[in-house]
Amino acid sequence: MKAIKLFFIILIIPIFLKAEKNPEVGIVEKLGQKIPMDLSFTNSEGKQVKLSEIITKPTILSFVYFHCPGICSPLTIGLSEVVDKSDLEPGKDYQLITISMDPGETADKAKTWRENHIGGLDKKIPYESWQFLVGDTQSVKKITDAIGFYYKYDGKKDFIHAGAIYALASDGKIIRYLFGTEFKPFDFKMAILEAGKGTPMPTVNKLLEFCYSYDPEGRGYVFNFTKVIGSVMLLVLGIFFAFLVISTRKRNKKGEQNG
Repeated sequence: MKAIKLFFIILIIPIFLKAEKNPEVGIVEKLGQKIPMDLSFTNSEGKQVKLSEIITKPTILSFVYFHCPGICSPLTIGLSEVVDKSDLEPGKDYQLITISMDPGETADKAKTWRENHIGGLDKKIPYESWQFLVGDTQSVKKITDAIGFYYKYDGKKDFIHAGAIYALASDGKIIRYLFGTEFKPFDFKMAILEAGKGTPMPTVNKLLEFCYSYDPEGRGYVFNFTKVIGSVMLLVLGIFFAFLVISTRKRNKKGEQNG
C-alpha cells in the first residue's frame, strides 16, 4: 500500500514541477498580474509613448515581428477578421496594441503594418485605436515576461514563438488569453467585456500551445505526437494507480469489517 502511494507521488510530482517551470518557447498565463505600465515604446509615427499614456480602456495586446515568415501575419489577419465581425467598436469599447518582439525593427515598418491592417479592415475604425509599436531589447523583454510570452531567436533572423492575443484592463491587469491565430467573435467580445470589469478569467482552450511545436525548417506548427502521447500515458498511469489505491483501501476496510 505504501509502495503504491509512493510510486503515485513520484509519478505526479514531476508533472506539477514541469507545469510551474517557464518554457523556453511558449505561453504561461499570468492572470490578475499587471504589465509594467511605465515602459516606453516608439509608435508608428516615431514618437516615444508610455503604456500608461495609451492604455486607457480595455486593450487587446499582441506580439509579432514584421518580417516574420510564419504565424505573425495569420495572427494579425485573424485579429483583423474578428475586429470586423465583432459588434464592439475599436476606439469606443476597446483598443488594440501590437508590439514587435524584434528590437531591430523600426517605426517605418510598424507604420506599414499599421496602414496595411487598418486599411484592410471592412469596418472603418479610428486610426489611433490600433497602435503598432517597436521597442528596445529591455522594454520588449520586460513586457513579454510580464505577459508570460516566451520566444527564442533562431540565431539567423527569425524568432520561434507561439500565437495568442491578450486582453488587458485599463490599469494593465492581465484578464484573458486567447490562443491561436483565429478567434471566435464571442470569445473576443467576452474577453473585452471581462477586461472592462477587470475580472481575470482562465483559458479553457490551450490546445495549440500544448499540442503543437514549431518546425523551423517548415516554418510552421506541427502536431507533437511524442508530447501528447507521453502526457496521455502519464495521465492513464496516474488514474490507474489512483484506482489501485482506492481499491486497496476498500478491500482493507471490508476485511476489517468482516473481521
